Amino acid sequence: RLKILYTALCHTDVFFWEAKGQNPLFPRILGHEAGGIVESVGEGVTDLKAGDHVLPVFTGECKECRHCKSEESNLCELLRINTDRGVMLSDGKSRFSIKGKPIFHFVGTSTFSEYTVIHRGCVVKINPLAPLDKVCILSCGISTGLGATLNVAKPKKGSSVAVFGLGAVGLAAAEGA
Repeated sequence: RLKILYTALCHTDVFFWEAKGQNPLFPRILGHEAGGIVESVGEGVTDLKAGDHVLPVFTGECKECRHCKSEESNLCELLRINTDRGVMLSDGKSRFSIKGKPIFHFVGTSTFSEYTVIHRGCVVKINPLAPLDKVCILSCGISTGLGATLNVAKPKKGSSVAVFGLGAVGLAAAEGA
């Protein structure tokens, strides 16, 4: 269980809130860019403890499947983005409810909440000196743009690069170039 201290609004949240061109899963708690502190851990979690500073990530890693073990991909077979799941993998249930009715999770993170419950593979421990109000955007916008440049495009020194759009993702892609 994480206490969310800072969260950011991403266009992805707006897209799913508007529910255009998709089968909406409501009610649900949106949000996927955040910084928080571990409040408690589940059974078998040994590498996190209460008080750890963390970033939730919507593209987690089980560390066991062929994609997690590959140097070319991080699209985990178990924890890949799934906008239709809305529940925990461990038992198929939501950890949110109101008046006894479930409220669904969003991409395994649901950070527009004071507290959230996230699979261990979707939590990254960070340096406790890193300012959570600043690093919360690392869990989506910055990692998406920078990762696309460094891990996919891999521009060579001296090459020309074009970046279309200069929001958080575009600026991070330009920084990586």
